[in-house]
Amino acid sequence: MVRPYKEGIDYFPLDIDMDQDDKVAIIEAKHGIEGFGVLVKLLMKIYKEGYYYEWNDREQLLFSKRVNVNINLVQEIVNDCIEEGLFDKNLFNEYRVLTSKGIQRRYLEAVKRRKEVRFIADFFLIQDVKSVLGNSKTAVLLVHDDGNEVNVNNNSNNVSNSTQRKVKKRESKEKDSKEYQSKELGPEKSSDADNDALVFYQQNFGLLRPNMSEKILAWIEDLGDAMVIKAMEKTLEQNKSNWAYTESILKNWSSKGITTLEQVEAEGVQFQNQNKSNGNKNHEVIPTWFNQQQSESQPKPSIDSDAQALDLGIRLNRSLDDLLTGSMERYGLTGEEVETVKNGDMTALELLQSKSKLRAVGN
Repeated sequence: MVRPYKEGIDYFPLDIDMDQDDKVAIIEAKHGIEGFGVLVKLLMKIYKEGYYYEWNDREQLLFSKRVNVNINLVQEIVNDCIEEGLFDKNLFNEYRVLTSKGIQRRYLEAVKRRKEVRFIADFFLIQDVKSVLGNSKTAVLLVHDDGNEVNVNNNSNNVSNSTQRKVKKRESKEKDSKEYQSKELGPEKSSDADNDALVFYQQNFGLLRPNMSEKILAWIEDLGDAMVIKAMEKTLEQNKSNWAYTESILKNWSSKGITTLEQVEAEGVQFQNQNKSNGNKNHEVIPTWFNQQQSESQPKPSIDSDAQALDLGIRLNRSLDDLLTGSMERYGLTGEEVETVKNGDMTALELLQSKSKLRAVGN
């Protein structure tokens, strides 16, 4: 099925007497204030994405972690919301998506000043668009499986063929991208694992236990699925199948500020070139960071790497306690000093150089 882009909205109306609605009251009666909170969080997620939320196994796990509610309870609440009609039951059973006519009406009301808005035709539940948009000129485009778009708002101008060509072009690019990724990862990798680190782990490392999924999800939020999968691939290339090795790779990338696959490839090329220049063509290629981690009893402090780690931690909004653990403890930094880096008054490298007796290379 064609999946056109979804444009979220910055806010959505929440009736002040929402809890007086019988459907909502039932959810709160069964699950307490936690049930009401989960429902509101689901609505926030839906409107942030657009007008629906794909409720697959991965999203259930991520959502339960973000709202800090047991996944089994979240599933119970969602099932009760579906039974009460807060989410459309037919669309959920067929497509595993959370949406409703009311959600789509409020979304359409919020975006009616846009030039055009797209809906997946099979998901669209509004029968009378004019009752929502009035005299708005917004083109409401229903996108069908074949990529064709139909404008259902008679008040707007007809959509030109160029719009359909853009959709076709976008689909073509997505297809080419997926084919390229498939070639890069090899024929034995499944399509599900191409973009889902949790699935990749289960297919290549073993059973995914709750504590392990928490660790993987934390790295996914920091670096994304693609980077976590790449780290696991590098682990397998070394004939290893343990998460500790994968996490050491991720920690190394994080400390160096490496956050994209392009940067990973660039680092690999740089290492290969350096290895050749040292005349080690006939020796096994072992990354220097791995040797460093294997000899933690004799650490070699590096201001540059510590500065990169501090910069990355600040960008990821980590707490002060998290920022100042590990090798950072030896600098004796204070919260006020870290704030100077956050505010751009000085760089992380300048701060660490001023706090350490070690001299940076080149100074």
